[in-house]
Amino acid sequence: MKQLEGSVAELKEQIFRSKAKLTLLTEQVQGGSAAGSRIVITHKNQMGGNFLLVEVDYFLDGTPLWQEVDDSGLKLTPKKEYPLWDGNIVDGAHTLTVELKYKGNGTGAFQYLSGYQWKLKDAMTFTAEAGKLVTIDVIAFEQGGFTTEMTERPRIRFDKNVQVDTPKKSATTGGKAK
Repeated sequence: MKQLEGSVAELKEQIFRSKAKLTLLTEQVQGGSAAGSRIVITHKNQMGGNFLLVEVDYFLDGTPLWQEVDDSGLKLTPKKEYPLWDGNIVDGAHTLTVELKYKGNGTGAFQYLSGYQWKLKDAMTFTAEAGKLVTIDVIAFEQGGFTTEMTERPRIRFDKNVQVDTPKKSATTGGKAK
């Protein structure tokens, strides 16, 4: 069953890449933008040293953008700012879904944190408009302060900015940044 799931995930990734290539080719043939708008998505990990990022799942309209598992947390945690997507997108409503899994990183008097696990899941809906650039920063952060329970600290927020898109001639569009 796991092998089948892996094959399905691989096929989805191939379809995703094919769509990005098709968008780019359409843009080149038409001499302009194939999609009327552009989106830039960035993952930002602002969690403190007590939290190790062990799993990341990003989906745009149900299509995987970034899925990675790191049981040790040593590979994903250092990615404090990670460009996820910079490319064209079809005008209209879209949904970005994010699921992050953290485990505690306890040492010394805080050894008990090693037994903690957090699963953060959130989504946002946005509208892409012709000629506009939508920038979304997905930020994992600790809320509260010293008196806030550790179980209540991890959170996700979406910072969205929409502006008129000014195309860059050297920029690669329609594809993954990772």
